[in-house]
Order: sequence, then structure tokens, then C-alpha cells
Amino acid sequence: MMTSFRDAELTGWSTRPTSYDQHLSPITSQVIAPIIAAIGALRGKRVLDVCCGPGHLAGALAAQGAIDFAPAMVTKARENYPDLAFREGDAAALRYPDGTFDHVACAFGVMHIDRPDLAIGEAFPVLRPSGRYVFTQWAKDDELLKIVLSAIAEHGAPVANLPDAPPPLRFSDPAECRRVLENIGFADVREEHIELTWQGEQPEALLGLVYGGAVRVAIVLEAQEPARRARIHDAILNAARARSSGSKINDPKTGGDGLGREAGARVIAGHATRRIPLCQKIGLGSQDRDQSG
Repeated sequence: MMTSFRDAELTGWSTRPTSYDQHLSPITSQVIAPIIAAIGALRGKRVLDVCCGPGHLAGALAAQGAIDFAPAMVTKARENYPDLAFREGDAAALRYPDGTFDHVACAFGVMHIDRPDLAIGEAFPVLRPSGRYVFTQWAKDDELLKIVLSAIAEHGAPVANLPDAPPPLRFSDPAECRRVLENIGFADVREEHIELTWQGEQPEALLGLVYGGAVRVAIVLEAQEPARRARIHDAILNAARARSSGSKINDPKTGGDGLGREAGARVIAGHATRRIPLCQKIGLGSQDRDQSG
């Protein structure tokens, strides 16, 4: 068992850059356009992507900085976008001078950080006056998450000796996001709720998503004894089949092919903070800085 939540996350993401890009990037990349809309005009602006993963948000932003704490993810991002500067870095200890960036973005990274309040606070000083910080967070009514967690709750057993970890859906609560951001000094905190869609050719693709694109849930599943894990798998597959239409999984929200999940996050910027959850939320905020001195 890993000695800390950070160690567990680092180990998990170090083995998943390719599978994450294959299974989860088609979902998470759907928040790129809302993040850009929350940030606003990019021409002439310096942007930092924190927890950059395989680099797709940084690529869309043409980011001047992009960091991830997992070396394997940084390698994958460099493969995907060789013209951008990706490097290893700690979201809770940004190595940039004050006022370096106009905007900072973090797509689905906050829930993977052992000290999320500190990491959000680290973005504040590196932003220029009225700079924006944007992050996305899975929403509590995310449908795929419900399928998986319900299966674990019904058929799984508690796992002992898991490292202490921050609540995974803490920042799915808009009120908590506002409280944290405003305490740091961000103003005009806003929230937007958006929907994302996942498509799978077969129900088994959902298991590929769980094991290849997640860390916390995969740790819990891998710790189950085989018979329990098999029952969890069956429950997940049965729920997926119940939403299938023809050869694909059906999205009950749209009636089309694909299983949909809503998303939301907050955009935090100098004077405007906004959030959107998945179910998803994007957070947008602005810094309320004293420019007198």
C-alpha cells in the first residue's frame, strides 16, 4: 500500500498516460472549449496549464507553461505537442515569479492534489492583476461515476489501509468552491454546469475507462477479492447494457448513442471566478488585487 495519497496518485498516473489518453481524453477534452470561453481572448496572453496530463488543453491554449507531477504524463504531452514546453512540476509549489501569467487553467486536476487549497492558492500570485484561474471538476450527478460507485457500494468490501485522501467530490459543491476561492482572494466567482458525452462500442469499454483512466477507483477495485471484483464488474456491465442502443451505449439524456455525463468547473480570474462541473463544472475567477503599490 502506498504511504501517502500523493504517492498513490503518482504511481497510478505514471502507469496510465497512454490508457488515459485513449479512454478518458475523449471526455475531458470536451471541456476545452468552455474553458477557453471562460478565459476569453487568448491573443498575446500568457497561460499556464496545471496538471496538464496528456497536454490537450495546453495544446488548444498554446500555453506558455504546462506542468504535471507525473513524468510519464509529461512525456506523453511532449509526444502529443512537441512544440510546447511541458515539464514536471508540483501544483502546490509553482516555480514561477509573481505575475508571470495572464491566466491559469487546471482541467480535472484539483481532486488529484493532496493539498488542493494550497494548490489553488499557488495560482493566485503567479497571475497578473485581473488574471483568471479556471478549473473543472466532476459533478456529483455524473452518470458514469454513479454507475461505478453504486456497483462498488453494493458488491464491494471496505478497503483497509488506504492512504488518507481529500474528499474526491469536495469541489463538486459550488458553495465550497466559492468559499475556498474567495478566502484565497479571488472575486466574482461564477459557475457553469455543462454536459459531456462518452461513447463505447461495447459495455466492456466502460471497464477500460475505469481501469485505464482513473486511479482512486482502480485502487479500490484492485484491492477487492476476486469474487467481489467479478460481481462489481458484472453490475457495471449490466448498467451499461441497460443504456445500450444497438451496438453502442445509449445516452438517456439525448437519446443518441453514447453515455452522457455532466461536468462543471470554476474559472478563477483576477476579478472573475467561474466554475464548471462535469456532469462538469468549469470555474472562472479573477484576482481582486490591490494595484496601488
